[in-house]
Amino acid sequence: MDPQEYADARWHSLLRAAVDLGVDEDDAPALVRRVLAAQQHRIRRAEDPDPLVRAALTEEVLGPGERRRPPWRAIGGAVVALAAVLAVVAVTRPDEPPVDHLEDDQVPSIFGFGRQAAEELLTSRGLTVKVEPVRACEIEGRAIGSDPPRGTTYERGDPITLYTAVPSSITCLTDYQQRSTAWQLLDFANGRGAGPPFADRVGVRSAGGTESVLDHDAAADPGAWADTGVLDALRTATARVQLTDDRPLTYAVPALRIIGADEDFGPCPAPPPLAGADDAFAVLVFSPTRDGCPLRLQVSRDDAHRVESVALYPAS
Repeated sequence: MDPQEYADARWHSLLRAAVDLGVDEDDAPALVRRVLAAQQHRIRRAEDPDPLVRAALTEEVLGPGERRRPPWRAIGGAVVALAAVLAVVAVTRPDEPPVDHLEDDQVPSIFGFGRQAAEELLTSRGLTVKVEPVRACEIEGRAIGSDPPRGTTYERGDPITLYTAVPSSITCLTDYQQRSTAWQLLDFANGRGAGPPFADRVGVRSAGGTESVLDHDAAADPGAWADTGVLDALRTATARVQLTDDRPLTYAVPALRIIGADEDFGPCPAPPPLAGADDAFAVLVFSPTRDGCPLRLQVSRDDAHRVESVALYPAS
């Protein structure tokens, strides 16, 4: 198969696969291009190159049985913009840059934000926000980047463009509903939304293995989750940033992936299945470094797609 024809046909799908493996949205295009370039001869000889390209992509991110490498190291520390829409802004500072946190005069991380919440955050920081929808393999309306990007220093009144997702095709996200539920849970944990629909009774398993049951009204109240530690863990996991380069200032953020509830992830085994769960899946929240096992939230839903149980397994 012609390598360019394959790349054109499968580009968005391969980007989604890279992000699902834990690669940052900003780093995925360069990583996919690198894998496609390395696999050109095999693609040309193959009738269906998809399995071999996806295997090569997985090996590039996870390594052949090795500890996962941070994606910015895999691409030589390059700063990569969202394809065709995000610009890299060179920033220099005379003083020592902050480590693993963003100051009040730096563009904040908008990982996990929807359009409205991200616009409100940026506006509250004194930025003049323009929203621009772009095609991306993500849930409708999720914030996917900004120009200038996170970490850029700014002054009040400076302009910023907020990019929000318009799904690139109907086949882009085969797990659209599950991913939507996952983002709703993260919004709920961070106080940015009412959360997904909850069943009449919601079983909750905390990180320590303690099990409890919340009725519908309690499940819809974030305060009722305090003793479980589930929302606290999600909030902490999604707020992290990692300084990866200081010229220009470049920060990595977490990533979210949906997999089957009984599916292992690399060396991270799946926990015991949720009893009696027909519609079950796992939400993985990766650290910015992509090291170790990600935070894992097992979720099950009833026939009406209402969340009926969650089980938290912390990152390691």
